[in-house]
Amino acid sequence: MRQHQLSISLYLNYFIHGIGLIILTQNMQALGQHWQTPLATVSYVISGIGIGRLLAYFILGNLSDRFGRKVFVNLGMACYFTFFVGMALVTNIQLAYGLAILAGIANSALDAGTYTTFIEMGGRQGSANVLLKAFMSAGEFLLPLLVANFEAQRIWYGWSFILAAAILVVNSILLNRQQFPLKNQATQAGTGVSQQPLKNRRWLATVGLAGYGYTSMALMIL
Repeated sequence: MRQHQLSISLYLNYFIHGIGLIILTQNMQALGQHWQTPLATVSYVISGIGIGRLLAYFILGNLSDRFGRKVFVNLGMACYFTFFVGMALVTNIQLAYGLAILAGIANSALDAGTYTTFIEMGGRQGSANVLLKAFMSAGEFLLPLLVANFEAQRIWYGWSFILAAAILVVNSILLNRQQFPLKNQATQAGTGVSQQPLKNRRWLATVGLAGYGYTSMALMIL
């Protein structure tokens, strides 16, 4: 039962993550007017998300193994909360770019803490990963409808950011009442059972998967 409740909170984070991925592109015109800049400058700010992800992915996975998954799930939620609230209010382009980088770090932190948590829970890891993507897609589906409704009703665009931040606050309370599984259980269980792939094959797989990850994400954002 406790694992079920923890899973729901982790899935809800990825619903918000789906919103975070496209909320800037969905509000480009409103942000451009608020910042008094052309859309090209808004696009420049959006690119900060990718920079943040690249910077964080190389270090957060190892740190998650050392300090635990819960720390990095909470870090991702805190970074996203700061991003949503800050981006709704900020007027300085440089600060907005820093917030976009923070959103990319939030993405990496959630990945470092969440995927490993599901692995250490055991059981249906594959279905858990599919559900994470489903919740992301739900956020990406609902946000454009919400933004379009706000525009039609002449409601301040920032409420879409504030709503996402409010959901994060509620989910943070629910998440931190739950017990995470012991870290590195799957790694310890598998030690010595299977051989590591050859080094050149690992690099080939790494490059191939990285290329696929880049192109699939770029196409989705485009």
